[in-house]
Amino acid sequence: LKVTGKKSRDTALAGTLEFPTIDGWPNQGVGRVNLDGTLGSCAACHTRHQFSIETARKPYTCKECHVGPDVPAFKVYETSKHGNIYSSKHAEWEFKAVPWTIGKDFTAPTCAACHVSLVVNTDGEVVAPRSHQMNDRLPWRLFGLIYAHPHPLQPDTTLIRNKNGLPLPTDLDGGFAARHLIGAAEMDQRRQALQAVCLNCHGAAWVEGHWARLESTVRETNAKTLAATRILKEAWSTGLAAGLDQKASPFDEAVERRWADTWLIYANTVRFASAMGGGGDYGVFAEGRYQLNKRIVDLHDWMELRQSQSPSKKP
Repeated sequence: LKVTGKKSRDTALAGTLEFPTIDGWPNQGVGRVNLDGTLGSCAACHTRHQFSIETARKPYTCKECHVGPDVPAFKVYETSKHGNIYSSKHAEWEFKAVPWTIGKDFTAPTCAACHVSLVVNTDGEVVAPRSHQMNDRLPWRLFGLIYAHPHPLQPDTTLIRNKNGLPLPTDLDGGFAARHLIGAAEMDQRRQALQAVCLNCHGAAWVEGHWARLESTVRETNAKTLAATRILKEAWSTGLAAGLDQKASPFDEAVERRWADTWLIYANTVRFASAMGGGGDYGVFAEGRYQLNKRIVDLHDWMELRQSQSPSKKP
């Protein structure tokens, strides 16, 4: 936010007063830079007037931003077993208690329980401390740009540059912009922090098996993204599209938009479905593996058709 001038207004109680003209207002984003230099807005989750912990703990608040198609967290949660239990039982839960007791105040996690809330067990022991850093318990950033990757070190992701100089946390060949991302030790610490919440309802074998399945999904979807990217790079190298070697944007041509769908929509959906315990059909037919594989085949067929229609135009 920035003050750009002043404006006079008539008021009922004090007559004519001057008010600042604020560039960027209205704005309730959690990443907002306030006029006094402070950061963020509580209104994004708690609402401006009520400042409700109950509102912040319910998944509908997270739905404002995380409904998809690129970040389909709410859709997946709603159709998962956790979401099923929430839908049928949340009227019986206590959303205002501090600390929030697993198994007493709620019997299935909401987004807040897993990611940010202070939660304790029935003996009053702290399972996870309160955090307003939404990725404290998240080692993997499932939102692929263009591949799933470890979370960024800093909240200001505009600082990130990959080896090609692009503002992306991964390279086109699947490598990570490692100096901008958390390392293995921090990833392990965050994994343990999240699993501590899971272990208060599930056994160790369940939690470990679920995590192994998630990491397998990360590898699988990253591999499929690489397959799609190799097709696009061939289009660039044969002159069927203009890419990085031509100092062109990798995102502005029709074939590049098709390619972006593979990782921005479909690979992300598959990963969220895996991470959140199923999510109905979102892992397969509802913007999942079926569409991901189909889009890769479509890219391949597009390449073969264009190559058959014109000779190679290598730049």
